[in-house]
This record gives sequence, structure tokens and C-alpha cells, in this order.
Amino acid sequence: MKECPHCHKEIPVDSIFCYHCGKAVEDLPDTKDESKALKLKKNPRTNSWSKLGMLLFLIGLIGFDFIIGTVINALGGNVKIPYIISMFIYIIAMICGITSLYTDKQDLKKGYEPNGNKNYAYVSIFLSIFVTLVNLSQIILK
Repeated sequence: MKECPHCHKEIPVDSIFCYHCGKAVEDLPDTKDESKALKLKKNPRTNSWSKLGMLLFLIGLIGFDFIIGTVINALGGNVKIPYIISMFIYIIAMICGITSLYTDKQDLKKGYEPNGNKNYAYVSIFLSIFVTLVNLSQIILK
């Protein structure tokens, strides 16, 4: 607890305003020093794992599941084969997404700004898991 410089009542240390008198607290901790400590260095390396994961996910989904699976089904072939191939592609996409998140975490620990796309990484991980489970159910049921 600290004391308000205006009304001299105790207020929490992280207060910006006194909740007794409503005035701004002049005695704020210097946040400029904290922002300098949190300033991250520009990352010299690129992290393209998340983009690769998204590309592999789209290749598996559009290329193998939709296009090749539809063509093989229309020709009366075994649709399980492109589903199995795309499952392996999805597993590699999941690994790429996880690698992207891990690389960003390691860069952050070293003081570098993360430069991988976290959203692409999550999409490549979770959608690959979902579509892999859908493909697995199709392989088992057919």
C-alpha cells in the first residue's frame, strides 16, 4: 500500500487514481524503464514454419482430400489412399505449427521479437488435427 499525495489515504501500489479523492496519483512508478527492459531486439532469422504448415494443410485438404479423392471416387477407385496420404501431410503440418510456436518462444527467451505467425500456427495445428480425425473416421467406416 502507498499513500495518496492529495488526501493521504492508503491506496494500492499500482493505482493510477486515488479511489478516495479521485485525483491522479503523481507518484507513479517509472514505467518508461520497464518498457525499455521489455523492448525486444529485431530478430535476424525468419520463422516460416507456420506458413509452411498452412501450405501443407491446404495441399492436403484441397489437393488430396477434395480433388484427388473426388477423382478417384468418380473412377471407382479406393478413396482411402488419398486420405491416408493427406493424413501424413496433416501430421507434418501439425509439426510445422508446433515448431513455429516453439521457435518463437525460444526467440523470446533470447530477447528477440517473435516473427512467426501465431495464428497460422494454431490453424495448421488444430485444423490438421480435426481433418485428420475426419479422414481417420472415413478410412475406418469405408
